[in-house]
Amino acid sequence: MPFQLQVLAVLIAIIFFVSTIHLTRKGHAEVRQMNKWLVLGIIMIFGSLFPPVGKAVAKFLGITTLTSLALFVLTGILLFFSLVTQITLINTEKQLKILTQELSLLKKKINESEEE
Repeated sequence: MPFQLQVLAVLIAIIFFVSTIHLTRKGHAEVRQMNKWLVLGIIMIFGSLFPPVGKAVAKFLGITTLTSLALFVLTGILLFFSLVTQITLINTEKQLKILTQELSLLKKKINESEEE
């Protein structure tokens, strides 16, 4: 990897990592939700500081270039994050439906008891 590209990769990785921490500290995101992004930021920093490790992994897996490995791995990670987020959303919708039904039943009971 050319030195200029490595410096750029390190800067982007650090900016991503610091931004993730900043969002968490300001309360715009919860730590449990941001853990995966923090880990991804650490992996990005490590990968940009030590490109020979990535090249060795790519060679071991039979992938010709480090860029192809990074694209493949990051696409897989993002798909996994998307799946986890979708499952969380589905569970939240189920809980919301149950809570709405329970609230309606409680309101009905209150109205009935007030009428008596």
